Amino acid sequence: MAGGIALAGTLAGVSLSTWFARRSEAERLREQDARRWLSDRRTSYATFLVLAESMLREIDGVAVFLSYDGRKGVPEEDEELRKDGLTTYFMRWDDELQPALVDVQLLAGAQVADLADRVTGALMEITAVIETEGAFTDFYPQWFRARDLLGVLRNAMRGELGLVETVDAELPRSGNWPWLSDRPTEEEYIRRQTAIPGRHPLTEREVERLHGRGPTP
Repeated sequence: MAGGIALAGTLAGVSLSTWFARRSEAERLREQDARRWLSDRRTSYATFLVLAESMLREIDGVAVFLSYDGRKGVPEEDEELRKDGLTTYFMRWDDELQPALVDVQLLAGAQVADLADRVTGALMEITAVIETEGAFTDFYPQWFRARDLLGVLRNAMRGELGLVETVDAELPRSGNWPWLSDRPTEEEYIRRQTAIPGRHPLTEREVERLHGRGPTP
């Protein structure tokens, strides 16, 4: 009887050890899968954002050939550049952006997947003014709108990656950007020069800046 009890205790101990080992291994695999999933998402999201940002700059470079107010057509010497720029852009949209979108939609939640799709649509829609040789003043509001949508997508992606704080990338910048308001100004660094022993007197341009005036042309 005593031997039976001892054997039962041993078997129970082995069973518990096996159960705890399996549970620990399952948790380890779940954590490993979660890290891999997060890494895959981060790579996919970064690739898409970099590509979309690059295409925004690219199409803005094509739009410079438009007439500012639409009163004039594209100069003959620039027409070939406009067409070539659009063709290259369309090829990137098909060959690079669409595959990147599919990758994002494979890994993303519903909100991010929808926003990424909207961004690709916006990047195509803003080409209409350039295709029809419209006015640059009709193009740039759409361009800023597309960039704002990309910013919304960026923050949604950050949220899925566990980053709660949002990033404000709104353009055009206002105020004293990129400088921080609580850090020394350009004038302050010029003023500090006057405290350096043996330093030459301030130049006329430095004096003007020190007093908040722009340099004399």
